[in-house]
Amino acid sequence: MRKPVKKKRKTKPKASSKQRKKNFEARGLLILSLTLLLFLSLLSFVKDSPNLNWLGFLGYWAAYFSNYLFGFASFLLPIYLGWIGIKYIVDKKLDNFIFKTISFFTFLVSVCFLLSIYADKYPHLMSAYDSKIFTTQVYKYLPRPHVENRHFLGGLVFHYIYKDIPFFNLQKILSSSGCMLIFSTSSLISFLLFTGINVISNTKKVFLKKPKSKAKKFKKRKLLKKFIIFIFDKISQMRERKKLKKKIPLAQVKIKEPTPIIHSDKIIPKSDDKNIKEKNVNINTKINDLEYKKPTFLDKLKSPYNLPSFDLLTDPAKIDHPTIKKELKKQAEVLEETLKNFGIIARVGEINCGPTITSFEVHPSIGVKVQKIKSLEKDIALNLQAKSIRIIAPIPGKAAVGIEVPSLYPQEVSLKEMIINYQNESTHKSIPILLGKTVTGECVNADLTKMPHLLIAGATGSGKSVCINTLVMSILMNSSPEDVKLLMVDPKKVELTQYSNLPHMLAPVITEAHGAYAALQWLVKEMNSRYDILKHLGLRNVTAFNMRKMTKKEKELDIEVPQKMPLIVAIFDEFADLMMVSSADLETPIARIAQMARAVGIHLILATQRPSREVITGIIKANFPSRIAFKVSSRINSQIILDEVGAESLLGNGDLLFSPPGSSQLLRAQGAFIRDEDINKVIDFICAKYPPNYLIPSFDAMARQEELKSTNAKDQLYDQALNIVMSTRNASTTFLQRKLKIGYARAASIMDELEANRIIGPQIGSKPRKILLMEDQ
Repeated sequence: MRKPVKKKRKTKPKASSKQRKKNFEARGLLILSLTLLLFLSLLSFVKDSPNLNWLGFLGYWAAYFSNYLFGFASFLLPIYLGWIGIKYIVDKKLDNFIFKTISFFTFLVSVCFLLSIYADKYPHLMSAYDSKIFTTQVYKYLPRPHVENRHFLGGLVFHYIYKDIPFFNLQKILSSSGCMLIFSTSSLISFLLFTGINVISNTKKVFLKKPKSKAKKFKKRKLLKKFIIFIFDKISQMRERKKLKKKIPLAQVKIKEPTPIIHSDKIIPKSDDKNIKEKNVNINTKINDLEYKKPTFLDKLKSPYNLPSFDLLTDPAKIDHPTIKKELKKQAEVLEETLKNFGIIARVGEINCGPTITSFEVHPSIGVKVQKIKSLEKDIALNLQAKSIRIIAPIPGKAAVGIEVPSLYPQEVSLKEMIINYQNESTHKSIPILLGKTVTGECVNADLTKMPHLLIAGATGSGKSVCINTLVMSILMNSSPEDVKLLMVDPKKVELTQYSNLPHMLAPVITEAHGAYAALQWLVKEMNSRYDILKHLGLRNVTAFNMRKMTKKEKELDIEVPQKMPLIVAIFDEFADLMMVSSADLETPIARIAQMARAVGIHLILATQRPSREVITGIIKANFPSRIAFKVSSRINSQIILDEVGAESLLGNGDLLFSPPGSSQLLRAQGAFIRDEDINKVIDFICAKYPPNYLIPSFDAMARQEELKSTNAKDQLYDQALNIVMSTRNASTTFLQRKLKIGYARAASIMDELEANRIIGPQIGSKPRKILLMEDQ
């Protein structure tokens, strides 16, 4: 009989070495991730606050039980798990795993007992623990079932074994010193066994070092010498470069000048401003023929000037709110609760209630990042039910974060109150500018002579026009016409025209772009004239000139010297409209005045409701360090005005940010308000006693006359140019230049005349102009 054939059992194929390595790496990564999770849960543990734990409820309870068992030593558990994970990844095996584990846990238990002994034997060493010297939140609230035994640094279990078990605790059996000796020894031995450090061999290496060979020493010295030589060579090269720079003669330095264009047989620098989309109109009219009068030769007032009384202004309305303190406390509680919900422990300190803004000083706890509070701006506004808020992080000079919220009961700031406060001050300013009140209720007063120019910008309806009126009224109420003269430009023709008949005015209010350009040219001439007088007298500024004493040298001068030079304030409203008409003609004189006119007492105030880069150009912006920003539509507009964001979150209706002279910190204030009735009262009071004393009858009228003269004066070569165009049927500026042998500017002027007379069509890109007039016509 045949023996039955035994079936071979199918054996599973053994895993390859590569597969084993991958399995070890996967285990190692898993253990390392668990290690990280345990460490983060311990680091963010706060008792009775599972929401604050970074890993939620699971992390909170893992950290809770670890603290109960091992106390402060629970941070050793992630070290042990991390060691296992690294061994799996690097060595792909675990040698003596059971022995190493027993050694580690022996070390852990010994450390727990040592911590319990130290906490009990040396309570004065726990002052650091009580003062929260630990930066983590783990041990601020350790489990403590008994009030009298507060310090369970080694864990609750080991504390009970050491001290609290009746009749059988280690403190009674071995005493504190004996326990300390035993557990110190066991912790040291277990640590050496776990790490595998050989004390004897390491001691021999330290104390029985072999002397280094001479060859190695020589190599090191050689490298050090090379390094020192390299450094000295670099230093000598830098010195030689500096010497060469100093030796370059000034004659060899080339300065690039702007490419000129010829206009009216004169050379005028070409403008680089190409951003304005609107068509620029050439208003470069000649003002040489204008009747030029110097403001320094003003006729004195017939009677002494009396300042208008502040009684002409309406008294501010006073409204009391008895429940405001309770409501502010409620807001502070809501603010603290809101921050707590986002994991920020903070308390509200001082509360400042301003006219329209309430400021809360928030003091965050140790370890809270300021940027974290600033990122919650919209969430805080939502919980406080505020239209918009502004966060100052931190408040300059204070260890606090400022949160500005709209006031529950907003109040207007009266200009009358500002004037009374200013007149009661001991120090007075040359050109007082009364702006408004800060969040803390302090009055914001500035001196225009120290700014020395001011830029105002804001959206429509934000309070810009009211601010200009308050600036003018603050000058009228505190300065006489002999001290301050005004020059105003109002393209809208309704904002500033009411001031035309004041004795402070140099000329009636200018309403046209041509007149604005003529006024700027007049200011440039006046600036140069004043500088010539100061140069001859050896004085540096207008203040020194007005305080001087008459000398023989002054009488012997060829030029006529006035007794007093009044300060001049030129106000340009709707500056964007003027720049749209002709940015090239206005930018240059404004830049010159802004750069040079401070010493001779000429100051500019520019206001615009369109703060774009085409209007507030780089040249203008660089010379106006003091700026006022009202509410704008976007962060970009805020950056154009203030060089930083913030104006987009203002409330409007006079809420402003002020950049004071000599300070990089913005000042938030509520602008002063004055009614139209009060303005009319003050103007009527001044005009009834003192008639206007104009230096220039009208800049607008004179500019119009010059424009008419230029249009009526027909070019002598016009008829000849017309014949050439009609015969050749070709019309271009360069063609006329070549045929008539004239300059570019004159040829362009003839082309403009031909276009105005409907002989040729307008210029459309690079296409040739159309000839509109037929030959037989």
